[in-house]
Amino acid sequence: MRLPKLAINNYIFTLVVFILIVIAGVLSFINMPRTENPSIYIPGTTIFVIYPGASPNDLEQLIALPIEEAINELEDIKKVNTYCRNGLVTISVEFIFGSDAKEKYDDVVSKLNDIKSDLPPDIFDILTFKWSSTDVVIMQLALVSETSSYAELDKLSDDLKRKLERSFGIKKVDIHAL
Repeated sequence: MRLPKLAINNYIFTLVVFILIVIAGVLSFINMPRTENPSIYIPGTTIFVIYPGASPNDLEQLIALPIEEAINELEDIKKVNTYCRNGLVTISVEFIFGSDAKEKYDDVVSKLNDIKSDLPPDIFDILTFKWSSTDVVIMQLALVSETSSYAELDKLSDDLKRKLERSFGIKKVDIHAL
């Protein structure tokens, strides 16, 4: 009962402290950094291996299984998904939430570099991507044709990219071709 009595007897001091707390709260709210889409790093990595001309069975035996065996040595793995299509292997590695995303990405890249010599030498490219909330795909388009050549599709995709980049609100345009 002494604290309320003290606050009532010294009401001017109580009023000044209350006003200072309100001002500090308003200033904190105004100066707090905010973004519409804050960067959040999710503990996960996607690996793309491009090996033109290989069948899904060959890709599984020559590429997917060795990479999966190397990645399975890592700790805190929640799930590994592998997809093999003609000429392309996609391996997604999801780690337990709470793991350090940057450290896990470095671990995956390290394991991948350790086994590169065991993979076929004529692989076109190996790409690794770190999962992030800034990599939000709003629209994905595919140009497919049974009669057009790769060069024609490539020119059409470049034209489309230039048009999209000039559009209002477009942050980034990427072209991925196989």
